[in-house]
Amino acid sequence: MGADPLITTVRISMLAICMAAAARSDYYTLTVRDWHWIKWGAPTALLLGLELASNDVGFANIAMVFALIAAFSYCFMPPPDISIAKNWDGVQASLFLTYAIGFAGLLGGASSHHDVELVDLIVGEESAEATLWWSLLGALITIVVFIYAWRLRLIQGSADVKALVLVTLMFPSWAFLPDQMFLQTDSIPRIPPSMALFIWAGAAFILAAPLIFVQNLSLGNISSIQDLKMAWHATKKPISDIGESPSWILTDVIENEGEIAVVNRILPIRKPISEAGVSLDLEALHSMGVEHVWVATKHPFIVYLFFAILPLLLFGDPISSIIK
Repeated sequence: MGADPLITTVRISMLAICMAAAARSDYYTLTVRDWHWIKWGAPTALLLGLELASNDVGFANIAMVFALIAAFSYCFMPPPDISIAKNWDGVQASLFLTYAIGFAGLLGGASSHHDVELVDLIVGEESAEATLWWSLLGALITIVVFIYAWRLRLIQGSADVKALVLVTLMFPSWAFLPDQMFLQTDSIPRIPPSMALFIWAGAAFILAAPLIFVQNLSLGNISSIQDLKMAWHATKKPISDIGESPSWILTDVIENEGEIAVVNRILPIRKPISEAGVSLDLEALHSMGVEHVWVATKHPFIVYLFFAILPLLLFGDPISSIIK
């Protein structure tokens, strides 16, 4: 099943708007409400279901959409407890039905499409229905990997995981994306689009450190060994320039054995600048003769996910490109 240009354009537009709104919220308020992901998840799932239904891909594939929705819902609520089924409300009953249909899609697809050759799947020699079912199964496994990475604290932010799960629901496989302009690798196995987005975002996140260091170097903020260790992830600002912004003051006043000293911390231990009590900290620093402090600005990973959309569309999977 090829990507429909109109539906693909709608999907990409939805992804860009959703991620931009989430990035803005996470940057300015340090959080993204669950309702944001649910609000965008509903039309995403509806669009996927209608697209598959209109292409007559079989019951198992349509039911697999419910399996993806059930996995997406796990980010917000646990599966319904059958032992208390008589106390379920409408939401829990609907969720149970979603799990049931999704499980039927797993069983039906496994029964119909279990006898396939991996090479034929990769090169597109299998039937369209079989290829689609295995792609949707791969998307389901991808969601499970993201959720367990979050549970194991391998991925820290819950909003980051919810964003990646939503991207998986939006683009279960590369068949739902337009052909990449560069580095196309049709004959090489590719990681799922959402994982490719994660890698592109991670690469940008890693590149941020040397860029911040070069910025500090050009501004003359590095004059000591202590500054050298801070310059990779923070910037030095005059106390008078620090306002209500989503960042942390890393320069602090401490008391050690009766002596007051100014220290620079690698990691923040206080609440963001926008929280109460910061003015007292700044007054204490000013009284010690400190005019400039090191400040770490919050860089939400969702911001990097948003900017990673472009290389995903242009270059596709970075791993398969390297292999090629």
